[in-house]
Amino acid sequence: MENFIKYITRNYEIIIKELLNHLSIIGIALPFAVIIGVSVGIIIAGKPKISKIIIYISGMFMTIPSPALFGIMIILLAPFNAGLGKPPAVIALIIYSLLPMIRNTVNAVNSLDHNIIEAAEGMGMKNYQILIKIRIPLALPLIMSGIRSSVVMGVGVATIGYYIAAGGLGYFIFAGLSRSRFEMILTGVILTAALGIFLNYFILKLEDIITPKGLKISGE
Repeated sequence: MENFIKYITRNYEIIIKELLNHLSIIGIALPFAVIIGVSVGIIIAGKPKISKIIIYISGMFMTIPSPALFGIMIILLAPFNAGLGKPPAVIALIIYSLLPMIRNTVNAVNSLDHNIIEAAEGMGMKNYQILIKIRIPLALPLIMSGIRSSVVMGVGVATIGYYIAAGGLGYFIFAGLSRSRFEMILTGVILTAALGIFLNYFILKLEDIITPKGLKISGE
């Protein structure tokens, strides 16, 4: 433990640098993953055959080991001089994040009470109005649950970015393993776990803020 504390105090600058690198990978990938995943989920909800195909395909991507997927991204992006660094890490992270978001969005939209939708249609509301004012607000808790799952998973997956020069907390874990430096490994593990816990808590609070008050009352 003494060596761990000394390592933290002596290397706080690189710790902050790699933590910010890790956050930047997640921060760039997450908005794209949310836009793609939630949009696809809303579009295919109510279309069982298409939903099964899309969810199955996104599930197949998740079965690919993360180092292999990162390697595939390197090969695909190499002709564009973007095979190393953050671009392949961000794209790989987006792909990994899609399944929970698409699946939760589809389930959330499909689970809505049809009587509510019919009542809205009877009031003369257009489809886009029903989507914005009814479907999305009611489906929001389950959608946010998918986003939280993707973010927490992404924190761990992003550590692989070290192997492709994207930086991040993976530096401490994998460099520590190659050098047999326990204090480095412990630093990476603790920071990765702490970041995952923090982001999970942050999104929970964000969900609480944006969830309509009526839903909070009915859920208590």
